[in-house]
Amino acid sequence: MQCPNCNSIIPDNSNFCGACGANLASPPQPANKKFTFFKGPTDGGKGYAAVMTALMVFPATLCIALDLVFHKNDGWCTYVVGALIVAWIVSVFPALRVTPAPVTALICLFSVLSYVAYIIGKTGQIYWFYKVGLPLFILAAIFISVDAALIGAGKLKGLHTLSLVSVEIAVYLVAIEATVDMLLFNMVTIRWSAIVACFFISAVALFEAFQYVIKLMKKNK
Repeated sequence: MQCPNCNSIIPDNSNFCGACGANLASPPQPANKKFTFFKGPTDGGKGYAAVMTALMVFPATLCIALDLVFHKNDGWCTYVVGALIVAWIVSVFPALRVTPAPVTALICLFSVLSYVAYIIGKTGQIYWFYKVGLPLFILAAIFISVDAALIGAGKLKGLHTLSLVSVEIAVYLVAIEATVDMLLFNMVTIRWSAIVACFFISAVALFEAFQYVIKLMKKNK
């Protein structure tokens, strides 16, 4: 027989190789991987979470300020802030990969249902869900599906991912205001969402500029 370690010819059924001393009696067993429920986030996930958090802090604080100044704190900003929190959980938490996929899916679903329950409790009505909640849920599902497909296919990388997500957030906030206006006033008056959307569109230009600079730097190396 031949030693698998040094390829020397040794007698059959040998427990040790006379040339290199390798133990041939029991091949090494692969180490058992210890299951961990919570894992540390990857560096890429942490960076993505930091950027997305920074992007959502501005519209949240802006809506709170507008509510306090112009609407005498009637609480409409809680709908926007709640939607941003849910959007953060749904878009960022899976990227962190700190829990198994089924647990992550349950956390995302729980956040959406909690937001729906909050609005039901605040308005005392459920009919709004079919006019506001369901369309927004379908829109969010479309965005997440498109993002997952593009990222999985390797067609969306680097800051281009943040650019696409920024555009989707801008569209989503406009959709929130439009659907709520139709529910309450039977007309659409885009106001605060247009202001916030301008910030996200500006962020897209910034991300794309940085991505272009990074591409040039790699090319010149």
